Amino acid sequence: MSQEALIARLRAARREIEPDQEVEVGLFRPEDALGVSLAYLEVYGDAFPVKHVYDPDEVVRRNATDDQYTIVARTPRGEVVGLAGLFRHAPNPDVYEAGQLMVLRQYREGRVGAAIARRCIGMLPRELGLPVIFGEAVCNHPASQRLAFDHGLACAGLAVECMPAKTYKAEGGVSRNVSLLYMFAVHGSQPCDLCVPAPYAAIIRELWERFGLVRDQLARQPLAGETEWTEFLLPEAGLSRLTVPRAGADFEAVAAGAEDRAGTVQVYLNLGDAAVDEAVALLRGRGYFFGGLLPHWFGPDGLIMQKTPQEPDWEAIILDGEQAQAMGDFVRADRETVAPSGRQDIG
Repeated sequence: MSQEALIARLRAARREIEPDQEVEVGLFRPEDALGVSLAYLEVYGDAFPVKHVYDPDEVVRRNATDDQYTIVARTPRGEVVGLAGLFRHAPNPDVYEAGQLMVLRQYREGRVGAAIARRCIGMLPRELGLPVIFGEAVCNHPASQRLAFDHGLACAGLAVECMPAKTYKAEGGVSRNVSLLYMFAVHGSQPCDLCVPAPYAAIIRELWERFGLVRDQLARQPLAGETEWTEFLLPEAGLSRLTVPRAGADFEAVAAGAEDRAGTVQVYLNLGDAAVDEAVALLRGRGYFFGGLLPHWFGPDGLIMQKTPQEPDWEAIILDGEQAQAMGDFVRADRETVAPSGRQDIG
């Protein structure tokens, strides 16, 4: 079924939900699927960038596997008034994203959001034995950051202006793309050998200590052979996200191609790749700056490098707490080392 047909079907199924009902929070059941899709429509309109959320059949299919676990808040009538999920997102299947927390407007005055977050972030990962979870907390308001901090996640990075502004139109709108604070909890970790790019040695080691990660130094090697890479394009945000398990001799051409397709480019590099030091130096020469550490992203940890088409609106990025503020300061300062102050276009 086409996207337009799915949205039309959901709009026809919409019904007013009476406020102030008792709410039960629990794991997804197949009969919740329509309510889950309706919640996305209510909160994001038709602009959520992951389109399968508008298809109740696909919601059921994904929750029948280990790829996704959804927590829902439902009324005694079975109406879904809030939700969040754990889902596989990284190359390493042991890493799950905790995200897409939403509550319908008429239920935001109570503790529904906190109850969903407690079940999804604080309890479910341990119940399922998941080694690593992470969240991408939006930075146009502090609420999701606070919930993540409250339930044991810690700051690992800041991805600048990468979520499409139109996604937030139904919630009052924003003028620029929204930044995301990367937050992780590591419940189980194995030692490994990694290459630490020289410009980021101090902050990477600080983050390893924050997450209790034991790492040894991997000897550096030059770029050679072909780059292994995949790309996620988000046209609404003008974003290309490259995932690079291995950077090769053609790596600069791969990065240049992504820059031709999008204004904002994120590159997820593998610190288990012995050529990552040279790859980082190459990216910095093209105007890329630090985005964050990704514990166990590839099995070995990952490193985000990012490039924006213009000076970010730093004052619009709301960061809650000392960890988040310090990360924002580091990312901003690092951008200044690759893009001279006042220069608007680093392409």
